Amino acid sequence: MNFKLFVATLLFLFSSIAFSQITVDDSQTVEELVIDVLINNACTDITNISSSTGTDFGDVNGIGSFDANGSDFPFKSGVVLSSGNLQNAPGPNFDLNSDGGFGWPGDADLEAFTSATNTGNASSIQFDFVPEIDVINFNFIMASEEYNQLFECTFSDAFAFILTDQITNISINLAVLPGTSIPIEVTNIHPDVPGLCGAVNEEFFDRYNFEPFFPAADAAIDFNGQIVPLTATGPVVPGNPYTIKLVVADESDTAYDIAVFIEAGSFDFGAIDLGEDILLGSGDAQCEGTIITLDSGVTDPDATFEWFKDGVLIPGENSSTLDVSTTGVYTVEVTFGAAECVGSDDILVEFFANPEVDLGEDQIICDGDSTILDATPINIADLDNPTYQWFLDGVELVGETSNTLTVTEDGIYTAQVTASGCVGTDEASVGFFAKPEFDLGEERLLCDEQTIILDATPTNIDDLENVTYQWFQDGVAIAGETNSTLSVTDPGLYAAEVTGNGCLVRDEVNVVPFSFTVDLGEDVLFCDGDSFEIVPIITGGNPADATYLWSTGETSSTITVNETGTYSVEVTISDCTEEDSITVTFQQNPIVELGEDQLKCAQDIIVLNASPSNFDEGEVTYAWSVDGGIISGETESTLDVTEEGIYSVTVTAGECTGSDSIEVSFYENKNCIITQGISINNDGLNDNLDLEFLNEKETIVNISIFNRDGRIVYEKENYVNEWFGQTNDGNDLPVGTYYYVINLLNNDPVTGWIYINK
Repeated sequence: MNFKLFVATLLFLFSSIAFSQITVDDSQTVEELVIDVLINNACTDITNISSSTGTDFGDVNGIGSFDANGSDFPFKSGVVLSSGNLQNAPGPNFDLNSDGGFGWPGDADLEAFTSATNTGNASSIQFDFVPEIDVINFNFIMASEEYNQLFECTFSDAFAFILTDQITNISINLAVLPGTSIPIEVTNIHPDVPGLCGAVNEEFFDRYNFEPFFPAADAAIDFNGQIVPLTATGPVVPGNPYTIKLVVADESDTAYDIAVFIEAGSFDFGAIDLGEDILLGSGDAQCEGTIITLDSGVTDPDATFEWFKDGVLIPGENSSTLDVSTTGVYTVEVTFGAAECVGSDDILVEFFANPEVDLGEDQIICDGDSTILDATPINIADLDNPTYQWFLDGVELVGETSNTLTVTEDGIYTAQVTASGCVGTDEASVGFFAKPEFDLGEERLLCDEQTIILDATPTNIDDLENVTYQWFQDGVAIAGETNSTLSVTDPGLYAAEVTGNGCLVRDEVNVVPFSFTVDLGEDVLFCDGDSFEIVPIITGGNPADATYLWSTGETSSTITVNETGTYSVEVTISDCTEEDSITVTFQQNPIVELGEDQLKCAQDIIVLNASPSNFDEGEVTYAWSVDGGIISGETESTLDVTEEGIYSVTVTAGECTGSDSIEVSFYENKNCIITQGISINNDGLNDNLDLEFLNEKETIVNISIFNRDGRIVYEKENYVNEWFGQTNDGNDLPVGTYYYVINLLNNDPVTGWIYINK
């Protein structure tokens, strides 16, 4: 087949399925419509069937059956009553169904039970029946051409379902708004019509069948609008004779037809109906063991009942209901009255399997061990995605939602398994016995001719009489060694198996030959040291396993000493002891002070003295240097200095030394004379009167400078080098000769003259 043609064909088929219309049939008699379509129950007593429609008056037929024909119409099939031509009922909704003129009469009963007046084109079906139950009901849909966004606000044709008790002659209309006695009309079930009227009971309105609300071409029926499926319900007395009349008609004119669609088989006058199958996927299935009551719906006191499961009679079950709790096909056969009319119905009831959980026997295990409880249902193949929750002593274990649980403590453990809402549980008690607790320790070191005692006595068991022991060396049981302790004189891998409270515990320890040395190092001499830390060096053993005993009585791994003396230590590892000693000598460095740096006149001699304050002369030697170079032959404690430089001395006492240095510099006025002239030209030569040397030697109190007229032009206290030819006011003095008087702290004044040159 051509691919494009194939695709087109599929699209056509899908379109025809999705948007097909109902079909109608007027070939059946009214008796067939009532008995075979509406009632469909051979045991219902139906008599006096009659009808009225246009064909009774030489006009069109408004009564027949319909089939959904794969369309989206809510009812699969049923009976339709129309105020117009039955053949106009199928969609699409392209035409306006209005049979002109008063084609045939209306219905007085309809006008009596509704607000309609002056009705015409009435179509009705009427019959007598005897109900077997106390409430009858059937399903219907009203459709009308008056649903056109205009007339539903003011116009409404009419329909009614009139039920009459032949004993009391009381009649009621069953075609009413749910929960009320108000007759159903177009004007009281519709959505909001903008500008005309607001919505009324809009929840009962299904849809318009024209654009823009719905494609008219896709409409299943040829009516402008329809309501949702509703159920007509009425109380009856079982066994009483009743008449019901189903009638529709136009009001005032024959324009804009109305139709009522009644679902096939929905008339329930006592038919046996166990309901829809209860399936696992239907949403109302229960768990096995839950009681579901099946009700035949038959209340006839003369009826007899037999119930079957999977075709097998259930003995003793002869009432109108049956309680079931397991999956099966259940059938009821009802024999009605003397006529012995037998009716039956069956239903498949499926139950979700309850998870079958078995945690096994209660357990007693040893402390420190664990056990795994498994809640996987025995019938897991019958379950859908089971979930798990564990509890300890009735308390939920948060987060424990797997099918297994590792148990390490006492308690009663419960597993709850849920699948499809069904719950299965089981519990198991888990108790723990204390394991013997003992520790042979880490690796044990065995010294020469030493005996080690290994002890396996449990520390957590008070009653030791029932505790047993077995010792092993290098994997072989030691014959006769069944006490709690073992004396070891040979190296090897030793193990003890201890059994207590029915729990066996094994521990082992490796005993190895051992020797080590300890070394405190060479004797030490410290010059000017405050303290010395003595640190043993252990070879052949782990210092972390050692204990210490010093000659000072200390037991730390090291000691710090600050006095000259001989010190020793005993180091013990695994009962093996070694010792060593060391002599520590503390001695001071010579303390040497050459003093502060010095300035000197070129002709002066400075004597530097390096005699230490803490040693006698005979205990030390001297070495002098200047500017980093050794001064040959200078080995005395003093040194005469005439030249500038950095002078250093090293004083040695045994292995200890002390040193100091001093810088000797010339004054800027290195010859230390009072100049007779200054030249104020900033050439760095004689720019000012420099008396620094004199101030340091004699301490200048003040200086006064006079001109040739004897007037003071400059004076200054504590003078050093501040005068460069200016007055006290800071003005430059003229070239010439000036006289000065320098007053000293402890000597006679110094006088003289000085010439200013520029």
